[in-house]
Amino acid sequence: MTRSGLWALPRPLLLALGGLTALVLIQQQVLLRRPPRLQMLAIQPLRSGAGALDVRFSRPMQRETIAAESRIKPELSHAWFGADNAWRLLLNRTDPIQSPLQLDLAGADRRGLRVAPSRWFWDPRPTLLAVVQLKEGQQLQLQDRQGSWVPLSPVLPGIFQVEPFGDGRGVAFVSADDNGDQFVDVRHLTPRSLATDADAVGSPLLGDLERITQQPQLFAHVSSNLRGDLLVQAGRLEPGSDQLWMRSPDGRRRDLSLKVAGPIRLLPDGTGLVVPGYDGLELLSLQTLQDQASERQTLPGSRDLRAFCTGSGRALLVRHWPDYRRSVELVIPGLPPRQIWLGEQAVMGVACDNGGERLWVVLRDSLPKAVDTLLLLDRDGKVRKQRRLEPWLMAPDSLLRFDPVSDQLLLSVISSRRAPGRIAWVDGSTLGLRIQAEPSVVSATLLPAAGRIDRF
Repeated sequence: MTRSGLWALPRPLLLALGGLTALVLIQQQVLLRRPPRLQMLAIQPLRSGAGALDVRFSRPMQRETIAAESRIKPELSHAWFGADNAWRLLLNRTDPIQSPLQLDLAGADRRGLRVAPSRWFWDPRPTLLAVVQLKEGQQLQLQDRQGSWVPLSPVLPGIFQVEPFGDGRGVAFVSADDNGDQFVDVRHLTPRSLATDADAVGSPLLGDLERITQQPQLFAHVSSNLRGDLLVQAGRLEPGSDQLWMRSPDGRRRDLSLKVAGPIRLLPDGTGLVVPGYDGLELLSLQTLQDQASERQTLPGSRDLRAFCTGSGRALLVRHWPDYRRSVELVIPGLPPRQIWLGEQAVMGVACDNGGERLWVVLRDSLPKAVDTLLLLDRDGKVRKQRRLEPWLMAPDSLLRFDPVSDQLLLSVISSRRAPGRIAWVDGSTLGLRIQAEPSVVSATLLPAAGRIDRF
């Protein structure tokens, strides 16, 4: 519109246009003078350090002011990473954390305006879960922060697998009834690892117990990722009874059609899954899963996926050779597997830290008697430290789990084949061994700390 045409508009319309223009200018000035706000705080499970918090502000912030003015109590070695309005607080490897941390957040944006100081309480420690052996059977239990054991399941004839949800909102487990039929159940949980009040931080709150498979199954297997997705495999004797589906955190079900030769594992970051086939392991993307013609990454050979190094995308495999030897391989994205150990001993368990820089392997010599040896290796396979676990042996159903918060390994051990199992903790650096006297367990694992708070 030309200037003369603009002046030709009715006077009330000109006044309205002028008022709108003034209002926009006023709003711009108000927004420019408005201080930044904290929009989101969330525990980040994909990390290289002992713990991590993701922080999002409403405006781009100055890193120097966040790092200088924010405080952690008790004081721990940490660093801030990020840019603009998205930042991450990363805890370095530290002494064991015995209580929730107090975080005082402060800082200024690029215009020098300060965010309103806020205080948070954060407990990065995972929660210990165990299949406890009772006189009447087995029961899944949780150890709360006071050291008490809380039942998560009824007493059952047997519990074969326990899979904590990666988002901390539940735990799935495979159990059997008196007839040997298997079922998959989920105990829903509410995480309490992040709050504005110190008294609100604590062990997860128990939710409903939900049966996922309604019919008895001959076999079942579950896997979860850090987003909280749950993959369920189940089947019966009848032809065509095999089931494979994914359940999202909001409860939606997605049926999958895949030919597999063993248990499937979800990738921790939620982007895909590792499928065992008759010719090797296949890595499939969830985005292209239904496209049969999509390109698949295949790793040939008889290999088992044993552990993920969740902060780096690395993983540990055990390869079985035709001459009955076994090797442990470190898989780094974009590179061929790196062999870090080769021998004739049985590989009872493997684990790695989040960065895939420290690797642990439990080996068993069977002659003249069974003896388990724990190795600490670097990523090139060089043995940095080793120790025998005798008089203990790694329990048959035990897994080797690494807790980056305490820098410890978790496993269950037995003193003889008929003796009850015990929970064992191993220092990740010194390999010092500590045995919990109670309770008697079949296996133990860790439920990750989780929490997210949005502020708008």
